[in-house]
Amino acid sequence: MLENLLNRYTRGFQRFMPTPLSIAVMLTLVAGALAMRGSSPVDVLGAWVNGMWNPGLIRFGFQAMFMLVLGHVLALAPPVRRGLDRAVLWVVNQPRWAAAKVALLAMGLGWLNWGLGLVGGAILVRGVMDWLRQEGRSTAVNFGVIGAAGYASMLVWHGGLSGSAPLKVAETGHLQELVGGAAWALQLPDAISLRATVFSSWSLTLTFAVAIATLALFGWLGRAVPAAGLAEPSRASNPSSYEPTSPPNSPAERLDQGRGLSLLAGSISLTGALWWAQQSGPIGDLRFITPDWINLILLGLALTTHRSMGAFLTALNEAISGASGILVQFPIYFGIMGMVTGTGLGTWIADGLVGATSKAWLPAALFTSSGVLNVFVPSGGGQWAVQGPLVLETCTALGLDLPRGIMAMAYGDQLTNMLQPFWALPLLGITGLKARDILPYTLLLMLVAGGVMLVGMFAWGMV
Repeated sequence: MLENLLNRYTRGFQRFMPTPLSIAVMLTLVAGALAMRGSSPVDVLGAWVNGMWNPGLIRFGFQAMFMLVLGHVLALAPPVRRGLDRAVLWVVNQPRWAAAKVALLAMGLGWLNWGLGLVGGAILVRGVMDWLRQEGRSTAVNFGVIGAAGYASMLVWHGGLSGSAPLKVAETGHLQELVGGAAWALQLPDAISLRATVFSSWSLTLTFAVAIATLALFGWLGRAVPAAGLAEPSRASNPSSYEPTSPPNSPAERLDQGRGLSLLAGSISLTGALWWAQQSGPIGDLRFITPDWINLILLGLALTTHRSMGAFLTALNEAISGASGILVQFPIYFGIMGMVTGTGLGTWIADGLVGATSKAWLPAALFTSSGVLNVFVPSGGGQWAVQGPLVLETCTALGLDLPRGIMAMAYGDQLTNMLQPFWALPLLGITGLKARDILPYTLLLMLVAGGVMLVGMFAWGMV
């Protein structure tokens, strides 16, 4: 009975689910209408335009696209493909548990770093799909469920090592800089270390509980959802296709097809990443893990694992097509962020959901408001800039432990990634899946994980 209901829900969802671009446009209209409650149409329009071309956000958009493309190029390198093939074989040896295994690996990578989890999860899903197609077993699993499992990395990232809010509050002086010269800010510490947030026993326990619930859900979905592949062939390629088919006939071809130049360029990139990490403070603080550092590592690894510059460029030509959907949609979402932050809409949403609450209910209120705000501001760093001052002020006023309030916001931000398709775009680009293929299952995951997180929020408020 439950399985029949799930199948009907999935079919109905796929029938009425629009494309991510249509969702972005509709969210723009909703955000614009809400922003006009306190601002004139001209001000809202100005905030939208300024947000679309905000230099900081455009830089972030390039970082994200660069990360996606380089991660894909790295995955196409012969040594990485061989390692990926071994992981894929482990995943598919029991088709019923394939989705749960993909989710486990994706969440592990996502907890270490959001970019690594986002790209690694997508590449793993792609590898599973390719292997099943090549073996003629594309109907052994449901590709939509597998894709949703690969996206589970974004359910744990903000409570992990690359979480924007925990990393920012670990910077000396950031808290006072964020709230300005408010009198109550004198009570704030200089910094809050990752040991008090990400590595606290209560946060690790909740993350573990969310992971267990996720694995249980995908274990059930692997049995309950009818297996179904996709008719169109994947764009996957054989690693040998990136090697030259004829010997070089000129100095230029010898340079492009030789091993030396790509190995040298990759080694320089990796050495630069090592220097960067050493210059960023104590290694144990992990402050060096930024999108720029990850991209430098990915560039170095991609260059060294491909046998020549020519092979690297061939893989690049294939990988870059996966970023096409992001190119237009990133500025659209930046425009939404501009309206939310430039008109006071974000503060109004957050304050309305947190106002008139008590200490016991504050973590749940921060968690809820963060989840709602993430639909309009799908960026952990951008959301912390909008909601951070409110989190600090309410926690200080009501006597809630600051790390718990900060992490409540972080958990709410990551939860509604399962609803907001913005960060699914890289996975969709790499795998060829559509949003309607994975969102029915990510929404179920949001409900299950959200219930677990809410229990944690109430427990945090009671201590």
